[in-house]
Amino acid sequence: MTGQVDTSRLLGLNALRDALLATWRDVQRVVAEYGPDVLLAAGLTLLYALLFVVVSRLAFRLLARFHLVAYPIARRVLRTVLRLTFLLLVLLSVTALFPGLEVWSAPIFRVYLLLLVLYVGWGVIRHFLHLQAERWELDASLRLLLQNTARAVWTLLGLYLVFAQFGVDLLPILGGLGVVGLAVGFAAQDILANLISGVTLLLDRPFRIGDWIRTESHEGQVTRLTLRTTHLRTRDNEDVSIPNKEVAGAVVENLTVGGKLRLNVNIGLAYREHVGRARDLLLPVLSGFPGVLADPAPQVLVEELEESRVRLLLRFWVGAEGVQSYPVTRMKVLEAAKEALQAAGLEVPFPRVRVHLDGPPPERREDRADA
Repeated sequence: MTGQVDTSRLLGLNALRDALLATWRDVQRVVAEYGPDVLLAAGLTLLYALLFVVVSRLAFRLLARFHLVAYPIARRVLRTVLRLTFLLLVLLSVTALFPGLEVWSAPIFRVYLLLLVLYVGWGVIRHFLHLQAERWELDASLRLLLQNTARAVWTLLGLYLVFAQFGVDLLPILGGLGVVGLAVGFAAQDILANLISGVTLLLDRPFRIGDWIRTESHEGQVTRLTLRTTHLRTRDNEDVSIPNKEVAGAVVENLTVGGKLRLNVNIGLAYREHVGRARDLLLPVLSGFPGVLADPAPQVLVEELEESRVRLLLRFWVGAEGVQSYPVTRMKVLEAAKEALQAAGLEVPFPRVRVHLDGPPPERREDRADA
């Protein structure tokens, strides 16, 4: 007669039950030991949050009564200080309630003071950079580069000092990250090339924000210049993003930096017409055309003698405000010039091709005679 099989032990149900009971006893012990402290910490946090809201509103109302010119800046600084103070009170309360965390009270307080110094110091540095940018008349892109670089350096310095308060030295970690960064650099050469080209463009400044430029493939107004790409707004209202590596290695024509822009328009004239008469007709058209500058004066010149026409060159200047719409100006000037010449009876020729048909070859003539 076989013995009775214990199904619970065979399926492991007893071990699972024992594990659950042991876990439940551990949870009860932790709750009994730390539960009151956790509830007290939660209550203190809610109390500090309520105190933070009340003090913030009172401080902001009191600050608004002074009618300060720099009220937005003062409000932002006060809000940051109050938030850091609220966080400090919560952390100090937690460390005081739990015996194992008491050693962190002093480092936390030093970090609080350090964050205040870093915040105020960054405000001073930012104001100094703004004054220097105004003094040297730096454009928006270069200002952004200086500000981002200073922020990155200041942030790294702050992280190093904060971790140092807890006895953590970041220098070995940064050394290890340098080796990893070298390996990543080989895998991201295009990105690094765009970053280096972006810095080069910001320092060399072949164009500024708002300038109209022309590259080998694109033409538009520079709207933004980052460390990776150059953004252009075309005349069709399209946003074009060009990698800085391509812009730095290409020929860039700045249509804005010179102020005014010279335009050239070609129109044909028949050989039998007099160039002087055509010039007398076209110069008033250019001089009275909207957007065309009177100084330098417009010109009508003979550019080339072609097979079927005399190619005239209409040369005129538009102001800086006309750079954006100069293609439309060229088309309208060409239309007005054509209408003026035709209204005066001067011929504007079109390309002609003359075809001469000779008789059949002599051999074919003899064959026809024999036939």
